[in-house]
Amino acid sequence: MESVFQARALVVRAGVLLPALAMVLAACGTPVEATGTPLPTASPTAVPTAEASVTPTPLPSSAATPGIADVPQFLVGGQVSTNAPGLRVRSRPGTDQRVITTLGVDADLLVGMGPAFVDGFGWYLVRDADSAEPAFNEGWVSAGFEPDPFLISTSFAVDQNPYLGGHAGNTDAENGPLLLTDANIRLRWIAAPLDTDGCSFAVDLRAGSGDPVPAVRSTLGAFAAPGELFSQFFEAHPDLIGELFVTVRSDCSWALSFARELPEPTPTPSSGG
Repeated sequence: MESVFQARALVVRAGVLLPALAMVLAACGTPVEATGTPLPTASPTAVPTAEASVTPTPLPSSAATPGIADVPQFLVGGQVSTNAPGLRVRSRPGTDQRVITTLGVDADLLVGMGPAFVDGFGWYLVRDADSAEPAFNEGWVSAGFEPDPFLISTSFAVDQNPYLGGHAGNTDAENGPLLLTDANIRLRWIAAPLDTDGCSFAVDLRAGSGDPVPAVRSTLGAFAAPGELFSQFFEAHPDLIGELFVTVRSDCSWALSFARELPEPTPTPSSGG
């Protein structure tokens, strides 16, 4: 009888141990997501991207670089004065050209030709019209840019103004009429390439409905070049005297003017003994 009771005890213990063991094994296994409560999933830690590898998009500049359209415009023969100290007068247009003198503020000048666009600036040929020092005859100055230019329009008494008129541009143009009363005229011009490919500059003169007379034919490389036609040209073409029209064919920045020759001032004799 004792052996029977021992056998029953083993069966009971086995019945208790086996379900318990099954529960332990189930706890060690993979949970069933369809019937169990979902376990929270850990979010992966983000790896920061190095800023040096990101190319930022440049923001637009609030101030555009000034250009030809921002150069102040003055008529040939017009009166201007300097609006900035230390304005250099040069032998030709360009920042590397020889400096003739330097002007202070409020120096009076006559406009002889321009503007010609060279080295990123608009240049005018000007004539000294101020009795104060420094004294010079003619030279080229940069006009600066609007709204704060180096030259501004003004008004003053002029003893002699040799300039009859002129024109400037950076493309083809038709201008006139300009009244010529005699052949004592000098046509002056300058042309400057707007890029390193060079440019061409051609001028025809015509009186009224007459035939055009070729006056200038020039091909330029990388540098600005001036030129002149003297009174002999107009003496050889008397039909140009009167109302004159000017035709320009060019892809340069160019300027031209008509002027009379003024006699050179007579030197004042020295008072020294």
